[in-house]
Amino acid sequence: MEKILESFLDVMPVLKDMLQDDLAVYVADTTKCLYYRAGDTIDLHIKAGQKLAIDGPSYKAIQDGKIHSLIVPKESYGVPFKSVSYPIKDSQGNVIGGVAIGKGLDKQLRVEEVAENMFSSLQQTNASVEEVAADSQKLSLSMNNIVSSTKSTEQKIKETDTILNLITNVSSQSNLLALNAAIEAARAGEAGRGFSVVADEMRKLSQMSSESAKKISQLLLEMRKSIDEVIKEVNSTSMVAESQAAATEQITAALEEITSNSEELVNVAKIV
Repeated sequence: MEKILESFLDVMPVLKDMLQDDLAVYVADTTKCLYYRAGDTIDLHIKAGQKLAIDGPSYKAIQDGKIHSLIVPKESYGVPFKSVSYPIKDSQGNVIGGVAIGKGLDKQLRVEEVAENMFSSLQQTNASVEEVAADSQKLSLSMNNIVSSTKSTEQKIKETDTILNLITNVSSQSNLLALNAAIEAARAGEAGRGFSVVADEMRKLSQMSSESAKKISQLLLEMRKSIDEVIKEVNSTSMVAESQAAATEQITAALEEITSNSEELVNVAKIV
């Protein structure tokens, strides 16, 4: 027997123990099985001395001198495994036998399934977070628009102070004019009675204008205070919205990286 074939016969019995894996090992010369050891879950039911099956991968590897690799489905032997058949050659390159290893795939299939489920879940989570991020950005923009509009309204209220001051000045002047008219009407006696009536009406109009201006001023002051409170609350909410938008963007970026890594894990876990 060739020395290289004997070397494989020496190594194969301890290969499973060395690798601590679910392996079935098989060594053959060009016609028959020389050694077989079943794995933990893989058993091809082969015995030493048994002739090579002409449709088997080991026979094909010996015949064409090439490595043959295939995935054996669960239906064949009860468990899925990967089979690799390798031709053994002598120093002149002649094929003198072959070695085959069957490696159980139960763990790998479970890893692949878990990786695919994780990848699918991460894709869904990533899509949801992207939607939240988009909504957060819209909210932040809306808050900024509200702040801008509210400040514009506050400015217009401030501008009404000028109009109210004008009304107050007109009221004061009208009141002064009515007082002067009443004095002159009193001096004129009976002849100034009609003018006195006009003076009284002007005084009433002046008082009404003054009172209305004060009420409007008070209302605008209260409105301004309310708007200031609104601006304060909106600014606070806007800061939260901006912070949320920034946070969701960071989460989205992290999830995209995790999803990418998960996809790579799926590809690595797949059986080739």
